[in-house]
Amino acid sequence: MSRRLRVGIDAHMVGGQETGNETYVRGLVEGFGNLNENLDLLVFNVGSPWIQAGPHVRFQGLSTGNPFVRLGIELPLRSFGQRLDVMHVTYAAPLWSAAPVVVTIHDICYVTNPEWFSSRDLRILSTMVPRSIRKATHVITDSQDARRQIIEVYSVPESKISAITIGPGPGAEAITLDAARAELAHLGLNPERPYLLAVGNLQPRKNLIRLVGAFTQLVGHRGHDIDLVVVGPKRYRADEIIKAAGPVADRVHFTGYITDRQLAACYRCSEAFALPSLYEGFGLPVIEAMAHGIPVACSNAGALPEVCGSAAVLFDPLSVEEMIVALDRILRDSELREVCRQAGLARAAEFSWERTARLTMKVYESASR
Repeated sequence: MSRRLRVGIDAHMVGGQETGNETYVRGLVEGFGNLNENLDLLVFNVGSPWIQAGPHVRFQGLSTGNPFVRLGIELPLRSFGQRLDVMHVTYAAPLWSAAPVVVTIHDICYVTNPEWFSSRDLRILSTMVPRSIRKATHVITDSQDARRQIIEVYSVPESKISAITIGPGPGAEAITLDAARAELAHLGLNPERPYLLAVGNLQPRKNLIRLVGAFTQLVGHRGHDIDLVVVGPKRYRADEIIKAAGPVADRVHFTGYITDRQLAACYRCSEAFALPSLYEGFGLPVIEAMAHGIPVACSNAGALPEVCGSAAVLFDPLSVEEMIVALDRILRDSELREVCRQAGLARAAEFSWERTARLTMKVYESASR
């Protein structure tokens, strides 16, 4: 039997509305909680634990989410004082660690497309991520596409980086139709109105301006009596997206950041799901939509073809016309919708946090040797 490992994981982002980063850490911790592994997982979090501690998982509060204190003092001291075998962080490695560091980097699109980021975020990422890669014993990312990009940009040895697919977010949780409609009403949405759903932070990378343009054509020239619901918090240049929706403002609804149950409700009641992103290192929302049996039309950029397989209708995210054709097909063609629904359910079932945790455990074992 292999020895029991003590692993610390930085979970400061949980509760901080960090969307994908938060979903990753939550899902991974819960995945470990469902496995019978030779592991003691210490979760370093801010605020209250989000699940009950178990035999393999214990929570230890951080005094603050301040990155200077967390990376410069608290995590380094925890690595020493808790006699950790591995310290697992996301994007940012601590200044020093008594244990080998495993770092998860979901993508590096700040390198390939700096125009999608504020100058502040660009400065932080451009400094922090390369340093973290150098300090890490091993790097984890979510897809083969992201792995290839990290290897090419930072000359990372192939043996030092693993692509481990992730599980669906909490938005994939089952919810009854009646309960979902009640949640929509609480959000100020009309449960009787059909709608196309998009999920993602309001920022340039999510390509929502082109989606709004395509939607405008769908309702103005293709005869679709449908609304557009956009779920996600405002981020860099969000006002440009809201301004673009002005001509169809009565049909476009921006919900902002919502609860997990409200997100599940939004998926459950939607006619179709659209993810027009210019790049995704994975693309969690497509798996969440598929888990609810919602037909998906999405971009062919980044890891999305890899994640979706044959279960979605793909389009060029730079072509509004291709987007219109894909969405028109998926809204109008009932046979296509059923094919997408069945294929999506099967595809979503291939992803789980237990699998992610099991493969991540192998990385821990290797890094601790």
